[in-house]
Amino acid sequence: MMMEKLAVRLVENQGRYQKGLVLPQIPPIKSVKLVKQSSLNIKAKKQVAVSVEIIMKNGFNEIINSYDRLFENLSDPEAVHQVRVSIRKFRAILAFFMPLFKRADYQQKQDRLRKMAQQFSEVRQLDVLLEEISQIEKDSVLAISDFEVIKAHLIGKRQIAFKALLTNLETDAFVLDLLDIWVWKLNGPWDESTPLLQLSLKKYTEKQVDNWLKKIKKSMKSLDVKDQQAIHRVRIKSKKLRYAIEALACIVDHKTSKSIAAFKKMQDDLGYYHDVFANQQLLEQLTSESDDTKLHYQAGIIIGGQMMAGNRKIKKFLH
Repeated sequence: MMMEKLAVRLVENQGRYQKGLVLPQIPPIKSVKLVKQSSLNIKAKKQVAVSVEIIMKNGFNEIINSYDRLFENLSDPEAVHQVRVSIRKFRAILAFFMPLFKRADYQQKQDRLRKMAQQFSEVRQLDVLLEEISQIEKDSVLAISDFEVIKAHLIGKRQIAFKALLTNLETDAFVLDLLDIWVWKLNGPWDESTPLLQLSLKKYTEKQVDNWLKKIKKSMKSLDVKDQQAIHRVRIKSKKLRYAIEALACIVDHKTSKSIAAFKKMQDDLGYYHDVFANQQLLEQLTSESDDTKLHYQAGIIIGGQMMAGNRKIKKFLH
């Protein structure tokens, strides 16, 4: 009953959200139309800023639509994930075109977007761990008991985290942050002093892709797999580049697309390895709060299983 009342209030809040979009000339949610990245009306020879505005508008609309879908599917874990992903993709676009923006304003918007995405992190991490446990149950060849005890604890934590998330969204802060970012875009975020604004989209993209690839490859050569923060930085940098290239799919050449596609497997492996340690911390916190021996036993099996899988994935990065 409490969740139903909260959902009703959020729908009312969504009405205020739609009204707010009218002020900075943002189309109401229901009329927002997403365009496939490969079909975006961007031209390789046009000045870069013209195309970036189109890409930013589409990325912004992705956030709006994923936010809308969340309230239509409150019980779907994927809905939470997609809001977080849409914000990350938008941040990746901004990062790729960062040299074109006024630095102080750009950093302020990135910080705000990061905080917006962080609201969804706890729920998402719990969802990922629950998915991993289901996979362990499915793949296990051991005659072990199911993980009902630990799943019950995690589901309980997830319900609390999700309720807190919805309460935060109800405050209108998320909406106001979105509107502020849109107004920033409308008012001209460009650093007029940079000669990069005179480049075509194609020239800028080639220059930036080459620069990012060199940095990523350099980081990979000196990567210490025991350094969790280093692994996380490389994974995030390569993921941002992949997101940016996806947004520029209609202008990048086959060679660039192929080189970026090669990063996907690397990102998945490094991401899994990073999640192993994040899950371990979460489970250790869970067990520290309980004396239930079944919970401790099941947590140990999960941590051990993930550690073995993570070590297999990380071996290819050992020098």
